[in-house]
Amino acid sequence: MKAADNKLSGFLWIIAIILFLSIPVTDALARMVTQLIPTLTISEEFSDNYFNTENDTFEEWITSYELGFSLGFLSKTSQIYLEYAPEYKDYKNLDDRDGFTNNGSLSAAIQPTKFTTINANMAYDGHDGNNAGESWEHSAGASIRSQLTETINAYISQDYSKSYDQQLRTGDYKEHETNTTEVGMMKKFGAKNSLGLNFTYEFDDYSSSDADAYTSYEPSAFMRYWFTRLDGMEVNLGYQDKEFDLVSDNDYTTMEGDVRYIRKLSKHLDAYIKYRQYIADRKDGDHQIFHPSVGIDWDITDDSGISIGLGVLFHKWDNDNDDSEEPFIDLDAYKVFNFSPKGSLSVTGSSTYEESGEEAASLGYNILYRAGFSLDYQFTKQLSSNLFGSYQLQDFQEDLVNRKDYTGEIGGGLTWNLLKWLQLSARASHTNFNSDDALRQDYEENKITFFIRFIPEQPIRPEKMFSRKTLEDKIFED
Repeated sequence: MKAADNKLSGFLWIIAIILFLSIPVTDALARMVTQLIPTLTISEEFSDNYFNTENDTFEEWITSYELGFSLGFLSKTSQIYLEYAPEYKDYKNLDDRDGFTNNGSLSAAIQPTKFTTINANMAYDGHDGNNAGESWEHSAGASIRSQLTETINAYISQDYSKSYDQQLRTGDYKEHETNTTEVGMMKKFGAKNSLGLNFTYEFDDYSSSDADAYTSYEPSAFMRYWFTRLDGMEVNLGYQDKEFDLVSDNDYTTMEGDVRYIRKLSKHLDAYIKYRQYIADRKDGDHQIFHPSVGIDWDITDDSGISIGLGVLFHKWDNDNDDSEEPFIDLDAYKVFNFSPKGSLSVTGSSTYEESGEEAASLGYNILYRAGFSLDYQFTKQLSSNLFGSYQLQDFQEDLVNRKDYTGEIGGGLTWNLLKWLQLSARASHTNFNSDDALRQDYEENKITFFIRFIPEQPIRPEKMFSRKTLEDKIFED
């Protein structure tokens, strides 16, 4: 294992220095808002299958008491938040798990110059989890985006975490650290034309030898060019070199590229014809994919719109897998529909095919579909509701794996702001997981949680933006 503790400690110091030394001197003279807010949350959680087993399900009630503090510093060019929330959990049946856990975070958004923004965060999440009885994560990240010239933008980002959580491949809880470093540059030429270069370095390292541990290097490039007001094209090229720590026979390189002709049908609607080719060079045999497709883009922006296409994947294998053809739906969707002043519907969906990444790197090539929604409605000023649902299908097609994982979840909740400083809420969810792999147990779980929150004052936030990442974290990760 790498010197994880030293890495994390050093990286946290780097983030802390970025947070506080990047604040411009003028901030000291500008009006800064400081806010310290304590909160108290009492919750009661019930699970009818706490250990997520197929048979012999185990019911558990957990009462939690969390005392939190939020300290914020806001000015025109910087917003910094420090949050800390120790929590005591009382289990009805698993008395040996009773005890305190700590959760804390430090985050910031800083604009040291007119054309440069810095975002940074650190988080410590130490909490008991299902199955193994322990689950925790320490993480840190930072990104710098800058407009170097009128037409050139650049960025660099770093994300690091050390955690003890459930492994997708086996279902076991394991300790590992992950790192992703990205750098990129984009140049605009003309109103709608651009090209860019990106490079990603990534590793996943386990505390003990594991087949999923790897190191990866990935350069890529893209170009978007419009020949006329109605006709354009996109080109994407990528290369990846992945080396596994435990089994070198699993090492591979991939090369992929696609070209897309775009025809503008209206101000908010485009049609396209696309061809993508994908080649994986493995020691146990190459894998090639030829993928033609047609589709439409509706109101596409950087973080909003719906793109959907229909195509066929023509597989050519140089190993024991049989050559095949299968339909594929190209999906990239995120859209918020505000159907009334009181209600909104957020939808997201995506599809990919690629070599497996951080969650199960050793399982090889897979196809992933996932979609979800969140429906929010404000009945009165004090009473609001939320309904959410998600579905994921991950299909691992390597001959020795041949595994499909299905995960579906649906749920909802009510929030009642009884008083300005008192909030009551309830949340219920149903989760269904099925896998073809004998290492993973199928299970269903129903969960109900009640919350009572005492908040003397609502924290000031510079902007309340519900981004695609916020939605996907909410419906796929929570």
